[in-house]
Amino acid sequence: MSAPSSVDPEIGTMNAASLAELDDAAITALAAASVERLRIEAAGPYLLIAEHAGNLVPAPWRDLGLAAPYLGTHFAVDIGVDALTRRLSRTLRAPAVVAHCSRLFLDYNRPAGEWDFMRPDLGGIPVPGNLAPDAIDRRLRTLIAWVPLEQAIVDAAAGRQALISVHSFTPVMGGVRRNVDIGVLWREQSPFVTSVLKTLGAQGAQAGLRIGDNEPYDWRQAIGYTLNRHGLEQGRACLYLEVRNDLLADPETFELVSRTLETVFATVAMSLWPKPAVAV
Repeated sequence: MSAPSSVDPEIGTMNAASLAELDDAAITALAAASVERLRIEAAGPYLLIAEHAGNLVPAPWRDLGLAAPYLGTHFAVDIGVDALTRRLSRTLRAPAVVAHCSRLFLDYNRPAGEWDFMRPDLGGIPVPGNLAPDAIDRRLRTLIAWVPLEQAIVDAAAGRQALISVHSFTPVMGGVRRNVDIGVLWREQSPFVTSVLKTLGAQGAQAGLRIGDNEPYDWRQAIGYTLNRHGLEQGRACLYLEVRNDLLADPETFELVSRTLETVFATVAMSLWPKPAVAV
């Protein structure tokens, strides 16, 4: 894919006036389609959050002027996370909140003032629809993709013992191969984080998986809006779970990773919160 082919030359016609024509009913419908709630009535101690699970760009934004293949890349979506979150929600009997909108449309896990809240480029390839979003555009994206996800997480997090934000990462970044298969990212230590690291370290080794402690990213050195807002600021135990995306793309390794994580989080729940926990 070459950079010139990524740009829709007609994206400039998608202006503030056309977006302003969206009425309340259309905005409500788009907002409803942007988030999905799974097993909200489940009694398990965890809430799973998948804020980068989808690659949807609502139709009025015309794929942000990008050629369709770009919306299948890691720039647009955490590959494999939708399937993994659904699997863990089912087997752990845990509620989950799954975002459908692409992080290119709006990245909920970033503060609104950050450049990649609506990132303008893909490693040098421009995202035409994100080069100069005006106030109307930003307001509509917030109403459609941010507000429903925020409310869904607030509702589902009530009464939960721990939040797990599920993500995937690329095997290579900046030409450097990452020597991690599953990463546990944390900012503040807790019995939950300690137990997950210990249990996943042991179970991962048995499965031949390399486990990273604040790798491939160190949350202590990065911004993580979702769990800062709904985890740490609310006094809830929390962590970001990162899985190498090529492991999730292959059915055999997807099964290995899923079974390992199911066992780990069920074991941790039975140890820390035995009453509501469920075994798998």
